[in-house]
Amino acid sequence: SANFDAVSVRKSSTRLGLRTDASMRYEKTLDPEMCPTAIARFVKLLLDIDPQAQVISRLTDVYCKKYPQVSLRFDKAYVDRYTGIAISNERILETLRALGFGAQFDGQEFQVEVPSWRATKDVTIKADIIEEITRIYGYDNFQIQTTRSALYPEKRSAGNKADNFTKDILVQRYHLHEVHSYIWFDAKKCKDLGIAVEENVKLLSPQSPDLETLRTNMGPTLLSFVGENKSFAPDFGIFEIGRVCQGLKEDGMCNERKKLGIALYSRTRSEKELYLELLEILTALGRDIKRADFTFQHVEPRHGWQHPRNTAAVSFGGQELGWLCALHPAVAAKLDKKAAVVCAQLDMDAFAAIPAKDTAYREPSRFPGIDIDLSLVMPQGLTFAQLVPAWADMDPETLTSVTLIDSFQQNGVMSITLRFAFSSQERTLSKEEVQPWVDQIVEKVGKVGATLRA
Repeated sequence: SANFDAVSVRKSSTRLGLRTDASMRYEKTLDPEMCPTAIARFVKLLLDIDPQAQVISRLTDVYCKKYPQVSLRFDKAYVDRYTGIAISNERILETLRALGFGAQFDGQEFQVEVPSWRATKDVTIKADIIEEITRIYGYDNFQIQTTRSALYPEKRSAGNKADNFTKDILVQRYHLHEVHSYIWFDAKKCKDLGIAVEENVKLLSPQSPDLETLRTNMGPTLLSFVGENKSFAPDFGIFEIGRVCQGLKEDGMCNERKKLGIALYSRTRSEKELYLELLEILTALGRDIKRADFTFQHVEPRHGWQHPRNTAAVSFGGQELGWLCALHPAVAAKLDKKAAVVCAQLDMDAFAAIPAKDTAYREPSRFPGIDIDLSLVMPQGLTFAQLVPAWADMDPETLTSVTLIDSFQQNGVMSITLRFAFSSQERTLSKEEVQPWVDQIVEKVGKVGATLRA
């Protein structure tokens, strides 16, 4: 009879690709003490076949590796703590002895001697003894009890809340699709779109030379997704909350920022309509999540693929949070000549840091409101933000909202149409009651250069 080293058998079997019944047995660390028993069994079977057979040699036992005797000590409290039930000392001793363990109790502790056939990588610690006791006792005999533990409400970070609320608004209200991408530019896809890869931190061991530069903004990534999916639908929008790298910090580490990128694509709507929708989306994010009103101001393009005129910065409290833009005509032509595409980016780290104001609820009026549309001629250089003070100090209970309805350019002159919604909690307002407020607004916008369109 023989026994072999389990690790050696397993390694040899794997290396040779040879799995046999013997290898599967011996790789499980069999009890070496079984060898004399196996020899005795063989002799017994041999004598059953031939009673005249004789053993003419002495037993030779080459015991290369003798496993130490495993002895464990524990008290009754240890058993009760692990099982959660009260099992009598007599029941514990009876169970262990029936399984072949040498078990004794000295009045304070149990002393258990593990038999050799259970000591080879089977029963080696006190918890293994508990398993043997409970297995024989029967798990069905355990009484079901509710565990008592302290529960604490989950506290989500401001960044996590901002991310989740942003995704909810974009998906549920505006039906945008979320995408996921890598943090680097794809130089090949950028070249196909006519976008130059900006200089930035590079990877030491990129998968491909085209994927070595970390991205500085979300725009090229989203535009490549638009190009890959434009054949599936005439109108769609995508977004991603991902990471960009804006150079290196003072400590030499990457200046990694979390950004929200949005791209809208349409073959049925104009670029102007998409631009206004994107403006509405960003405004909704600020108002619904932080109760904050973003300001939008025309700026020079920050990236070569942005439109030279239709690019605006998104700010709050004097801090720039991002931008929105149409595409440079050359890039738009390579992406899709017959479609309109706009995109935006918002710094989610800075956005999450904005303190959220408490929600102020206002009971809607039971009486019908009245809407007044004003078409204004805007001189060159005058922005919408400069018009806002004309009505900003009015009672919000009376002037409930101001909406940009349309904008158009004729003979080099920009005109916009604003809708002012008036209402009252006490009565239905007449046009005569509203007219003084309208005249006041017209007078104030006239002071900054805007005039009523004839």
